[in-house]
Amino acid sequence: MTERWSVVKESEALSYAGTQAQTLPAENVTYVIGPSATLVILQAGDRPDGNAVQNVDVLTLHEPFPEAAEARLTGFDLPLLGFVRVSEGYVPLGELRHVVSHCGPLYVPDGSPGPFRGQNGLSFCRLSIADSLPFDVLDQVRPTLQHPLPSLDWLGFLPHDPIAGLRDFVAGWYADIPTGDDELGDPDRPLPEPLLAFYRAAAGRREVFGLHNRIHTADELEDEDDGLVEFGSENQGVFGMLLDPTEVDPTVQYSGLHAEHEREPLSAFLLQFLLCEASYSSPFCGFATVTADQARRMVEPLHQVPLRPLRWPGDPTRHYVAPGLVVATATYDDGSVEVYAGSRHRSALRPLRNPGFAWDQFGG
Repeated sequence: MTERWSVVKESEALSYAGTQAQTLPAENVTYVIGPSATLVILQAGDRPDGNAVQNVDVLTLHEPFPEAAEARLTGFDLPLLGFVRVSEGYVPLGELRHVVSHCGPLYVPDGSPGPFRGQNGLSFCRLSIADSLPFDVLDQVRPTLQHPLPSLDWLGFLPHDPIAGLRDFVAGWYADIPTGDDELGDPDRPLPEPLLAFYRAAAGRREVFGLHNRIHTADELEDEDDGLVEFGSENQGVFGMLLDPTEVDPTVQYSGLHAEHEREPLSAFLLQFLLCEASYSSPFCGFATVTADQARRMVEPLHQVPLRPLRWPGDPTRHYVAPGLVVATATYDDGSVEVYAGSRHRSALRPLRNPGFAWDQFGG
């Protein structure tokens, strides 16, 4: 390990705050308020929704915040320094910088607003680590658990039976999410079998319908004047996804997009939609803009999904997979390629740590 992040003793870590510093414990974090600096001392661990180091550049802090710590976190007069407590001592993270702070209503212990309505308190704080951590240091301060990863058995159904592939992909990828009320996909009108199969596979789980772009539930379908049905939409309503409900496996058409229709019919398109969502809406993701050669070298160890490329977010957009991992590459007219990588398990991103380019964002 490089000397810059070498473990130090508690006395050395606390000395950076100055004399007579105040120590304020919270959940998995201790704030040290001193005359020379504010220290944020985290417990080592992987807590995606808690107080922890999240990746090589970012740590997150959540309410409740001690009052004195909140004042320091929202001020800029003294240095803010990070440490992580490990079994051997304290790993120095170096200087921390404010990225995002969110204020909301104050709450009392029983969860009700108050006690002073109209006042706001700090509810969330995202801090950047000035000097990005090497991956060996990241593994020390945010050890990642290994989980069983979903298989690629669904890939064997392609390209001849995309509905079977879709069904198996959903069953494996979303295995950790309990099925819900299937009224989300209980239509009161005739619809093409691929869309009905999507509804059955989703089994009421809202996540399957999309967290970025969305496939409409049965009660959200919109009839167009020309007889088509809008069955999905882009997250800001820029474009809609349309189908002819009288066709067995209809062509996917668009309103508001540069392309009029998709290359694959609805049955395969719905699987491609799921793969896109998996690549950029999963709990653990990576994103980068790279050259075509960099993208090619990154996806070489992966399995390409044998379907014709999608027309968005770039045309062409292709998908590559490994157990528990989906990567989408979107190519643009200037030759640049956007790479999206997603997984429901942080450990599945580990093979992409050093792909020959710098990730803009990376949660692995």
